[in-house]
Amino acid sequence: MARVKDTIWQRDFSLLEVREDLLEADDTDLRKRSLREATNCRALATRILTQRPGTFYLSDLDFSRAVEVEPQDGVKFGMIPRDADVLMLNETGGVVETISPVPWSSADDLWILPLRDEVLIGDPATGIYSLTYNGTWTLGDFTFSTAPGGQRAQPYWVFHQNTTIRPSARAGNISITASADVFQQGHVGTRIRYGQREILITGVMTSKLALGAVVSKLPPSFRLTFNTAIQYRVGETVVGSDTNYQGIIVATNESAKTVDVVTTNFFDGPDVGEDMSSESFTAMLTARSEISPLASTIWDEQMMSPVHGWPRSATARGGRLFLADFPAIPSMVAVSSARDIRDWKTGAADDDAITREVGDNKPRFRHVIDAGDVILLADRGCYHINTRDGSTLTPSNFNPVRFDQRGCSAIPPVLVDDAVVFIETNMKTVSAALLSGNVYLKWTVRNLTLMHNHLISGPVALCGPNAEAAETEKYLFVVNSDGSLAAASWNDSFGEREVGLSPWRTEGAFKAVFPIFGTYWAAVDRDLSGGTTRMLERFSVDAWMDSTISTAEPAADTILTMDGDPVLMQGEEIVMARQGATHLPGMTVAYMFGDTYAGEWPVSADGTMAAEPGLTGDRQIGLHFECRAKLWPVEVLESPRVGLLKARVYKLVVSVQNTCVWQAVVNGKARVLGGYSVGDDLSAAPPRRTKVYKVPVFGPRDHPDLDIVKHQPGPWWVLAAGQEVQG
Repeated sequence: MARVKDTIWQRDFSLLEVREDLLEADDTDLRKRSLREATNCRALATRILTQRPGTFYLSDLDFSRAVEVEPQDGVKFGMIPRDADVLMLNETGGVVETISPVPWSSADDLWILPLRDEVLIGDPATGIYSLTYNGTWTLGDFTFSTAPGGQRAQPYWVFHQNTTIRPSARAGNISITASADVFQQGHVGTRIRYGQREILITGVMTSKLALGAVVSKLPPSFRLTFNTAIQYRVGETVVGSDTNYQGIIVATNESAKTVDVVTTNFFDGPDVGEDMSSESFTAMLTARSEISPLASTIWDEQMMSPVHGWPRSATARGGRLFLADFPAIPSMVAVSSARDIRDWKTGAADDDAITREVGDNKPRFRHVIDAGDVILLADRGCYHINTRDGSTLTPSNFNPVRFDQRGCSAIPPVLVDDAVVFIETNMKTVSAALLSGNVYLKWTVRNLTLMHNHLISGPVALCGPNAEAAETEKYLFVVNSDGSLAAASWNDSFGEREVGLSPWRTEGAFKAVFPIFGTYWAAVDRDLSGGTTRMLERFSVDAWMDSTISTAEPAADTILTMDGDPVLMQGEEIVMARQGATHLPGMTVAYMFGDTYAGEWPVSADGTMAAEPGLTGDRQIGLHFECRAKLWPVEVLESPRVGLLKARVYKLVVSVQNTCVWQAVVNGKARVLGGYSVGDDLSAAPPRRTKVYKVPVFGPRDHPDLDIVKHQPGPWWVLAAGQEVQG
C-alpha cells in the first residue's frame, strides 16, 4: 500500500502555551490552537504568533506599585506610593512632584481609589487619607461630615454586645465605667456613643475606666413610678402613648413600684398620666424623676479606629463609597450615604448610609469592585449588588446575592472589560467573574487557567488591561513569585474570547506590572554589579530587548570620548566610541542598529564599555530575551481510504512575515534561517523576509521536538507552522 503524505498546518496560536499532558490529545480543538511552549510570545488579533514587547529603561526607582490618576482633563500622572513619600511621575517616568511626609509606615497594603481631583488612600494600620490636586498635590486626612450637635457622620458599630457602660454625667468632662475590659490606649482621640450621643475619649485609666468629653448632651435616665410595676421586665422597651417617649428598662423595683429607664427617644421624658406600654404590659405613669445616667448596653464605637483598624478595600459607585474587609468585622460592608462620600449617617431614608454584616456563614469580604454592578469577593463566595440597571441602591433593597461559592485570595483583583479577574484561595487558579446569558444576564465564574495552571507559580499580583492602549490586543498579567509573568492576551470582549497565556521571562525578575499612560510599566529587579537594583521600565513593541536605551545616530565629526580620550567620527562611521550602558553595570548587553544585530558586549562594573561595534544608525542597547514556540507534533494522519494512520513527521514548514534571522530547532539541532541571501547588499541590514521555510526532520519522528526560536533581537512574526507527514 502506498504511503499517505500530507502537510498539516496550524494557523491559529491564540491559546498560546497549554498543559504538557495534552501531548497525545491531537484530536482536540485545544491542541490545534495552542503550543507546547510559548516563552515570551504573544498572540495577535489575527491569531498569528510574535514576540512579546521589550521594555525601555526609565529609571532606577525603589517602588512596588503605580497607579494612573487624571485630576483634570488631559492632566495625567503616574502615582507611586512608597513608605516615606508619594511620587508623581510624567509619561517619561520623570518625577514631577514628591509628597512628603506621609502618615503610613508601609505602602505594601495601601488601597488607592482615584476620584478625579481627589485620590483616596487607605492604610489598614493608620487610616484613610485624601490626596487632592489644585495645580499641586496636597495630602491630608479623610474627614467625615459634621452632624448636628458637633457629632461626626461616621460609621459606628457595636463591638461589645453584652457589655454596659455608665457615664458619670450627661455633659462636660466625665468618666465612663464599663462592665468588662473594653478600653485600650488606642481609644484616646476616638469617639464612642452612649444612646446615639457622642463622647470623645480623652484618656484611658484602666481597661474598664476611661475619661471623656461629651460632644452632644447624653440622653437622660428616668425613674418611673406606677401603681404597679410587676409585669415590666428588664431589657424591654417602654413607649409613651402620648409623647412617643421610648426607653430601655434597666431595673425594676416592685415594692417601690418603680422602673429605671435609659432614654432612647424624646429626651424630655414621658408625661405623668400617660400610659407606658412594654411588650407585655401597660400601666399609667404616676410620677417620674431624672436620675444619674444608668449603665446601658445601648452604646457603640466608631467602626474605624486604631483599636479596630481600617478597611482594606474600597470602591465608588452611584455617588456612594463602598468599604470592605474590616479587620474586626470581616463580614461587614459599609456604604456611605448618596449625599456625600463623607456622610455616613445611617437611617431608613433612601439616601442614608448602610453599615451591615451580610453574606452566608459570616464570610470575609476581601475586595469590593465596581463592575457596573458592585462585586464583593469573599474568602467563601462571590457576591453582587445590583446597580447595573440604573436602580437606586437604598438601605431597604441592599441585598448582596451570592452567585458562586469559590473564594478569593488576598491579592487585589482587577477589572477586565466588564469582568473581574481574581486569584482563588488555592493560589493556583485564576478565575473571572463575568456576565453571561443571551436574554437575562447573570453573574458567573469562569476558570481561566484550566489549561494553563502550570504557568501560575506562587502568584503575588495581578495587572489588568489598559483601557487606553493603542494596540488592538489586550493583556492581563499574573506576576509570579519566581519573577516570571503569566501573560494573557486576547482581543475584542474578554467574556467572548478564549484567553491565551504565555510565560514572559527576563534577565532578572518581574516584580509588578501596571497599566499606565496607554501602555504598561513594570517594576523589575536586575542583578547588577554591586547588588540587585529595582528598575522602572516600560513595555513597548518598539523595543527589541529589555531594559533598552535608544540613542540616535550622532552627527558626522561629532567628538565622542573613550577613557577620556577624544574619538572622531570618520564620515558616518563610528570608529570606536564608548556609548556605555551605565544602568546595566556588570551585564552583557546586546546591540541593534535598525534591523542589524551587532552581537553582545560586556559592560564593566562602572557602567562603561571598552568598545562598541563599528556600525552606523540609530541603535538600541539592552538585554536580549529569547522567544520560543514549541509545536505539538502531528500524531495521526487521516486518509479517506484507510482511516487514521500513525504519522511520522519528516519536514517542519514555517511561514514568517517581515522577519529577519531566526532558528528552527529540530530534535535539539538548531538551524539558522533568514539573514542574507545571494545577491543581498552586505553593507545594509539583512532584509526582512516574508517566506515559507522548510526544514528536514532528522532523528526521532514520533513525538519530535519542533521549536521555532527567536534567538537574537529583531523582528519575528510566525504566520503559520506546518508539518509534512507520512503514514
